[in-house]
Amino acid sequence: MRVLFTPLPSRTHLYHQAPLVWAFRTAGHDVRVASQPSLTPTTLGMGLPAVEVGEGFDFMGAMVELRNGNSFSPAQLEAMSQEERRRLRDERFGPVVGLATRMAPDLMTFAERWRPDLIVTDPVLMAAPLVGAALGIPLVRKIWGPDIIYGHPLQGQPFDGTERDAWPTGLTELFDRYGAEVRNDYPLRTVDPWPTSLKQFGRPDGRVHERYIPYNGAGTVPEWVVEPPARPRVCVTWGTTNSVLGGDPALLPRVVGALTPLDIELVVAVSPADRAHLGELPDNVRVAENLPINLLLPHCAAIVNQGGAGSVLTAAHLGVPQVLVPETAETPMISLAFAGGGSATVLEAATVDADAVASAVTAACTDDAIRQAAWKIRDEIAEMPSPAEVVHTLTDLVAR
Repeated sequence: MRVLFTPLPSRTHLYHQAPLVWAFRTAGHDVRVASQPSLTPTTLGMGLPAVEVGEGFDFMGAMVELRNGNSFSPAQLEAMSQEERRRLRDERFGPVVGLATRMAPDLMTFAERWRPDLIVTDPVLMAAPLVGAALGIPLVRKIWGPDIIYGHPLQGQPFDGTERDAWPTGLTELFDRYGAEVRNDYPLRTVDPWPTSLKQFGRPDGRVHERYIPYNGAGTVPEWVVEPPARPRVCVTWGTTNSVLGGDPALLPRVVGALTPLDIELVVAVSPADRAHLGELPDNVRVAENLPINLLLPHCAAIVNQGGAGSVLTAAHLGVPQVLVPETAETPMISLAFAGGGSATVLEAATVDADAVASAVTAACTDDAIRQAAWKIRDEIAEMPSPAEVVHTLTDLVAR
């Protein structure tokens, strides 16, 4: 079987797809990963065949520009006319529609020639369902956390005839251009790594649950990582896009500064860009630039992170208690959805102070109830179907 994967042009989004891609290859299927050229080095570094499509559109730049634009209160939104709301909707979906519009011609041409039997797509990449619709190729969504974007276009909602009025104008025009019907129900299934005991979003039917397998990129394991720490080891990590998406550059130094007085071994696992914000650090802080956290966390008592799905689910897979300080993009919703399981404390980024950070981390390291909750979620994840089992499920779906 030929399987086409279409991640967003972001390496973290490809990391979320990687275990399923590898599982398809291990089962003997032929796979391709289609994305913008910026993702090609990461794709090749994972030993996967890359297809370059949609060159020339800066999706992340468009997202940053959008987030730096106007914001509106609920009262202001309520007072808007229907036309003003449509214009705002089109603006908010601008980066997504722009990416789909740029990728569609290349992706369509490749799919016409290669003829995949299945498309597995990031839910935000809307050129994929267009290609599936135009060419009659089965399509499934591969989400990366709680299904917080269910309700947006093309997320598998039942067809009700209102889609043309609800979709952003550019997306309906793109589907019309290719003769594809404007409807949301093209995805046949949703591959979902989010534990069912936690807060759910979207419809429960059509789910193919998949065990989250951490992959946070390639890295070399330093010798000190596997040495038993003399004191509780605490990891602080800030993801890869928090700063890019407008996060407060003073927040990470504030969090790290709150933890340096504690009797812990503090490891700050950050990108070089975030390291630059930290300045000079005391001797009891170890900095690990570009160290994948799945290599570090098995030896940690707790983690402080920004609430990104990759960080949250990696720690959850390993049963590590968490302190979440969400600030940008979907991280507040992910954090609140996860914290209901009892294994994480959520702190408000705008108002958090040193005492709150220190208190939350101390509890994460010492509170048996938090530790037990983390182990419970870890055990739940371990019981979810493996990527290899998901391959069988999706193969059977295509064979029907």
